[in-house]
Amino acid sequence: MNIIDLETPTNTEKHFAPETDNLHPFYITEYGKTFRNIPCYQLRMDSPIGCAQYVISGSGIIICNNNIYTVHKGDTFLLPEGTNQIYYSNPDNQFERIWINFKGELAQSLLDIYNLNDAVVFKNVNTLDIFTEIHEKCKKLHDSAEYKNQTSQLFLKLIQFLADNKQTTNDTTSDIEQIRLYIDCNITENIKISDIAQNFSFSQEHIIRIFKKNYGITPHRYILESKIRLAMIMLKMTDMRIDEIAEKLSFSDSHHFSTQFKRLMGYKPSLYRSS
Repeated sequence: MNIIDLETPTNTEKHFAPETDNLHPFYITEYGKTFRNIPCYQLRMDSPIGCAQYVISGSGIIICNNNIYTVHKGDTFLLPEGTNQIYYSNPDNQFERIWINFKGELAQSLLDIYNLNDAVVFKNVNTLDIFTEIHEKCKKLHDSAEYKNQTSQLFLKLIQFLADNKQTTNDTTSDIEQIRLYIDCNITENIKISDIAQNFSFSQEHIIRIFKKNYGITPHRYILESKIRLAMIMLKMTDMRIDEIAEKLSFSDSHHFSTQFKRLMGYKPSLYRSS
């Protein structure tokens, strides 16, 4: 299990639950708010906690069990306990979020009952009032039994609201989704916008325009961020040398890879690996 948290007490408001020896069947272990214009990167492999978050402003990227999502202001996302969770803010539009972390089998049971197992992102579902209510209740309760009882009821309220506002999935894959899938399936290659344009018979300008309209970033930026995400996993989960990772991800050389990694993350790959 790997957990990486680049949010520090100086850039996030974080509160912890009353101490308890019994997390059964549900317990909000911590809750808080992460402010805008603050770099954010979270990686939890086989996460020991679940989390639910509402995006107050900005945008970010969510990866849960190898599925990739983009979230924006007004979206809610829910990552169940036991999943691989990676999320980070858009460097050009870093997001502000209100959130809870939780444990316990009740959460999974509710997801089963309300058929939300495959629903990670709830687009344009405003849960700010519910999260605010949860936070206010958590701050007032100091007895662990009462804390557990009342927060469980509010979590049920959150799940019911998400289920009621879950969007119907459209089985038809749009052109822009096909383009994104093409990028995801060829992310280790040296992907060029001209190659994408030729493959889909669109102009490069059209692809850049519709990609940015739908995902909030250019395809070039998306390709770079996707490569860096894979690099971070490879740095943590494998013994591959940095030059081998650079070659695997089709960077021109290790220097170019390190430069792009530092530009996006703020530090070199070697420092990330040793952190």
